[in-house]
Amino acid sequence: MTQMDVINGVSASDQAYVLSCTGLVMIMTPGLALFYAGLVRERASVDMLLQNFVALGILSILWYFVGFSLAFGAGPLVGNPLTHFMFQGLSLNAPWPGYTISGPLFGTYQMMFAVITPCLMTGAFADRMNFGPYCIFIVLWVLVVYCPWCHQMWGGGFLSQQGVFDFAGGIVVHITAGWSSLAACLALGKRNIVAEGGDLREPHSIPLVLLGTGILWFGWFGFNGGSALSVDSTAVGAAINSHLSAAVAICVWGAIDWIRQGKAKLVPLCLACVAGLVVITPMAGYVSMNISLLTGGIAGSVCYFGIVFLSKLGVDDALDVWGVHGVGGALGTMLVGVLANGKECLDKDTAPDYCVFPGSVAASFEQFGLQARAVLISILYSFVVTFVLIRIMMRFMKVKPDEEIFDFLDEELHGEVAYKGPTQPDAYKGLFVKGFSASG
Repeated sequence: MTQMDVINGVSASDQAYVLSCTGLVMIMTPGLALFYAGLVRERASVDMLLQNFVALGILSILWYFVGFSLAFGAGPLVGNPLTHFMFQGLSLNAPWPGYTISGPLFGTYQMMFAVITPCLMTGAFADRMNFGPYCIFIVLWVLVVYCPWCHQMWGGGFLSQQGVFDFAGGIVVHITAGWSSLAACLALGKRNIVAEGGDLREPHSIPLVLLGTGILWFGWFGFNGGSALSVDSTAVGAAINSHLSAAVAICVWGAIDWIRQGKAKLVPLCLACVAGLVVITPMAGYVSMNISLLTGGIAGSVCYFGIVFLSKLGVDDALDVWGVHGVGGALGTMLVGVLANGKECLDKDTAPDYCVFPGSVAASFEQFGLQARAVLISILYSFVVTFVLIRIMMRFMKVKPDEEIFDFLDEELHGEVAYKGPTQPDAYKGLFVKGFSASG
């Protein structure tokens, strides 16, 4: 960074980098929509696409008005909603404290995280939430779950002051969404076909699944790499670590599934890719590249059998959100205390060249304890608040669609279908097919 590059504390190169990463994270939400839409049945794909895409509108406005203040305003538990109301006090020509990018850019980058996080849950309660209640739910959930935990980890909250680290969203994104997904599944109950012994796990469009996975993988370079908030070695290390973790997870998960199912399949590799990216997320900027290979192996095995375990319990997690995000986020966050660079990296001035983020965090038994405690608290909070929230909503509004419209969900709820042409909706009734997931 040259002196000419920095004007009033704002670096032009860092601005350009984080602005690009903002776009990468933004495109992840449509990518997630395609990923999930391909995994669900044809007659519910428009509903899935709409639930994800509408969040870009609703939650962006919510974040601009009060979400950013709740997450990054002053306060021990949650921020003051008036601190940066409508980005008040943020200047395009002044840096966000501690960084070399402007306040509005910082706020907009964080906005994209707030948008995609509740969308992760749509894969868990597929077919089980009317559109109006869904819109209300994601607004309330962001206010009472996402913003408080974003404040705790990234906004100067109590846990971050205690020394808990989360580089790019192990707690803030994946634990909150993953364990809230489990709560939502239990609060809403099983889909009738699943309760009667049927299986709806067969994806209706594998090409859509692969396209969505590719967009998510591409966007994760901005998700994790951009979380360094400057174009430096930490950003490069985080991006490379993310890619390597996903690559190894694909190989490990794919091998396990091939052995168990007897055939090599594509969709399990897409789930594996996301799992590898999830587990590395909270430690992407704290571990060496060699460690990211181990992380991918852990993701490809532990998350796989997490899905198997939940399936054995009979929970109707439609698209395996808990196994990938809930288990993966918790695992990665705790492993910060085990796999982060050593204590020699804590001093910026004397840190060896191999340190990814000098002066941040080091592996130790004490650090593992801090991380594990934060994981437990965030799991309990997210699960309980989400379960109670949905149950309260169910008392005052019609949250679940009528079973009679199950076979025509897109047409009945939205008046749209994903594909024109002859269809056979009755084929979904009592469907028994061998699924794509780890629970196979």
